[in-house]
Amino acid sequence: MAVKKGKNTSPEAPRLPASDRLGELTIEDYAMQDRQLFENGRFSQETIANQTADKATFDAVLFDRVVFDNVSLKRAELVDVVFHRCDLSNVDFQDAVLHRVQFDRCKMLGLDLSHATMRNVTFEECNGQYSVYRFADLKLAGFRECSLDKADFYEAQLEKTEFSRCELDQVQFTGVKLAGIDLSSCEFQALGATLEGLQGCIIRTDQLAGLAHLLGLVLKDD
Repeated sequence: MAVKKGKNTSPEAPRLPASDRLGELTIEDYAMQDRQLFENGRFSQETIANQTADKATFDAVLFDRVVFDNVSLKRAELVDVVFHRCDLSNVDFQDAVLHRVQFDRCKMLGLDLSHATMRNVTFEECNGQYSVYRFADLKLAGFRECSLDKADFYEAQLEKTEFSRCELDQVQFTGVKLAGIDLSSCEFQALGATLEGLQGCIIRTDQLAGLAHLLGLVLKDD
């Protein structure tokens, strides 16, 4: 689970066809089923509710202002997918594989990406409070201007992963090696982590107070 810091840490963007080349998809016509393939299409301004599918594949798909309600997509494969202003709260993506996927200004409270494999994945201006990434494997991933308060990265593997201007209060990083991870632009009052995991993590001086509990220190104001 070693964390590596390379020169190229920018995730690759999804390779979506031009908008006029994406066919319109509706959940009424394309109810989700196990191992079903969705490709070169767009779901727009609809609610996908009470859907369960195992190993569904989404290839070159745009979700535009879609609400997911009681949806489980375990072991899904998502390649060149964009979620734009979607509500993905509590969606179950356990064991999913994501490659070149973008979450843009999405609500994703409690989104479950446990054990997921993520490559070239970005989260832009998302509300991901209480989202779950336990045992996930992230490489070339970016969290930018996201609220991740109380998110859970327990035992996740982070390689070339960026946290930029995020809210990280009470995020669980126990079991995560944060060497080379730059949290200096982020805000938090406390983190769940270990001293070993924090070795090599980049923070600001004023953020040390949020880690004092790990040293058994009690800080007093002047």
